[in-house]
Formats: sequence, structure tokens, C-alpha cells
Amino acid sequence: MFSLVAVAALALVSCGSKDAENKEGGPSVCDCVKMGEEAAKEMKDANGDEAKLKEITEKYEKKAEECKKLGEGKSDEEKKKMMEEAAKCK
Repeated sequence: MFSLVAVAALALVSCGSKDAENKEGGPSVCDCVKMGEEAAKEMKDANGDEAKLKEITEKYEKKAEECKKLGEGKSDEEKKKMMEEAAKCK
């Protein structure tokens, strides 16, 4: 349950793309922020129901992995820019 939210948060910390999408055509920083927020809300609404939590984790697993990969090889400066961009996502 918490692992998916943690992966989303890790993806945001490690992501460095300033473009609407990353150069490989994957999710943008804001896509990752939105996915993390949606997953967290659904998990909260599941009220600890293990079956629902498993379903939610599986639902977001692929996108969370894509978000996590965005940060591979990024510098600290790129990560800082990503955090600034993430703060502007609506």
C-alpha cells in the first residue's frame, strides 16, 4: 500500500524533465505528481481493505515504475529543477 506512494514520491525526487513529457515519450513530472495524488487518495479511501489496496497498487504499478525511471542519471541540479516544476503542477 504505502510502497506505491513511496515510489511516486521517489520518482518525483529523482525526476528531472522540464518538458511536458520526457524525451522517451513517457510521463511528465506533472503526470507523476497527479498519479501519486490519485493513488494516495484511492489508498486512503480503501480504509485498509487489503484487496482494494492490492488492486490499487497493481493499477498504478506500471506508471509508478515509469516515473521512477525518469530520474536515472540526473544531476542534483536537474533534480532541483524537477522539484520546482512539481511544485507548480495543478
